[in-house]
Amino acid sequence: MKIAVIGASGYIGRNLIDRLIKNTNHEIVALSRNAESINLSSPKLQKHNVSVFDDNLSTYIKDCEAVYYLIHMMSQTKIDYAKAEIEAAEKLASAVEGSNIKKIIYLGGLGNDKDNLSKHLASRHRTGEILREIKCQAIEFRASMIIGEGSISYDIIVSLVSKLPLLTVPKWSETLTQPIGLNDALSYLVASLDIKSNQNEIIEIGGPDVISYEQLMRDYAKWKGLKRLFIRIPIIPIVVSAWWLNLFTPKNEAKVGRAMIESLQNKMIVTNKRASELFPDIHPEPLLRVFV
Repeated sequence: MKIAVIGASGYIGRNLIDRLIKNTNHEIVALSRNAESINLSSPKLQKHNVSVFDDNLSTYIKDCEAVYYLIHMMSQTKIDYAKAEIEAAEKLASAVEGSNIKKIIYLGGLGNDKDNLSKHLASRHRTGEILREIKCQAIEFRASMIIGEGSISYDIIVSLVSKLPLLTVPKWSETLTQPIGLNDALSYLVASLDIKSNQNEIIEIGGPDVISYEQLMRDYAKWKGLKRLFIRIPIIPIVVSAWWLNLFTPKNEAKVGRAMIESLQNKMIVTNKRASELFPDIHPEPLLRVFV
């Protein structure tokens, strides 16, 4: 099978391509504005510097049977990232017309559609809706934090716990989340190529631990052997939390973190068994096995 990976130079994209090269015989077309920066080489891999907004995107995916769509716009500062994400999904929809694409696989975010979702999560879910309107199968994975070095949300937790002996945690630290290890997330993404059903799917994925963000930081500190004092200050506004990220996390991560931080108020846990029904052989590992 010939597969396109759009957003190939991102954290998930690079790791997914590496997994596909090592574990499958598929041909891979890596598409990104800086695809040549992907430090991977294989006779099965083509790299093309192309944006999802480019008019010639269809040229690169027309002979593919499946597309991984791994795009977000949260690092953009001069545009409204939510509007840009809608436009990007609509561009993909146009590019798919007249192609051989039979399946689109998308990685979005957990969160109950009936809740007052943050701008970030609402945009993730809206992207999934647009993809499901395309005339091919759309598989939308919804995940919380991906645990692995290079995952921005996880790296922010690691940075804060590593640098600060005293952590003043706001009310959102009580929110429940269900992180998943990188290897397990990749296992789901790769296995979705073999789903026999032609119907659209929303598949919620997570590890076995349902945990608050504060407890996540406590567990990471304990795992690293770090003594940390946590003081809960429930009145810290979201804007102050965003400023806090600016001080103690790398600038490129803080930029995305500021967009994501509202989402920390939304519970992000798995609410159905669709993942275990479709992938009974995948058993996600607990946090203490996936911390890095």
